[in-house]
Amino acid sequence: MSRILVTTIAVMLCAPSIAAAGPYVGIGIGGTRTESSLADIGLVPGTPPNECPSTTSGCYQDTQPPPVGVGSNPDFAGSDVSYNFVAGWMFNQNIGLEVGYIDFGQATDDLGLPDSCQGPPFFGCSSRQWTSELKRDGFQLFLIGSLPLNDSLDLYLKGGVIRWDADYEGYERSELYASGPPLGAQNPRIAWDDDGTDIAGGFGVNLRTDSPFSLRADFTYYDFDDSDSSFVLQLMGLYSFD
Repeated sequence: MSRILVTTIAVMLCAPSIAAAGPYVGIGIGGTRTESSLADIGLVPGTPPNECPSTTSGCYQDTQPPPVGVGSNPDFAGSDVSYNFVAGWMFNQNIGLEVGYIDFGQATDDLGLPDSCQGPPFFGCSSRQWTSELKRDGFQLFLIGSLPLNDSLDLYLKGGVIRWDADYEGYERSELYASGPPLGAQNPRIAWDDDGTDIAGGFGVNLRTDSPFSLRADFTYYDFDDSDSSFVLQLMGLYSFD
């Protein structure tokens, strides 16, 4: 793998001067996907943030046993629309720096909880679920390596860091399906926030035109500590000041 990376960078540095150098700005929209566990993001029902390690059994706090397949460390997975704003400078046709802001949107996942019923004389039953939400945004810095293929198409790799902020929230929702008074939530709401710095990397293609505008298709992977997998797939419009 290291030999392939070194060879790719060498080819980029020695490639013909086809793409234009100089400053550029861009705006992108795409989709983000985050996969983790409720323990890793501190949203296990009935548990204070970060107090339910994934190796600990019995973290699922409820007055009834958890549904089959839920276990003590339920999974979390969510997708949403992302927005990205960038400004960059290509020092030559092959190497550049790019800074930007990205909004990952809100990843949401629902976990089914055991139904709750209240006995006579005030009989009532409610279906219940635990909703977990993760909102994240951040500022990022990438080193860009571009490989022009012809007059209109470039391949590129990027690697760098992101400084992010995240809000985590979990709450119980119920829906009455048998006559009786509404039943209160058995698990209290959880809300907290965090921030950090992690590495990121990606690749893509850039389609240039005869005008200052170009179109980029981009895949970026983020190595967040609280996620098993987090990536963004987007389209971006660029404007070059050359």
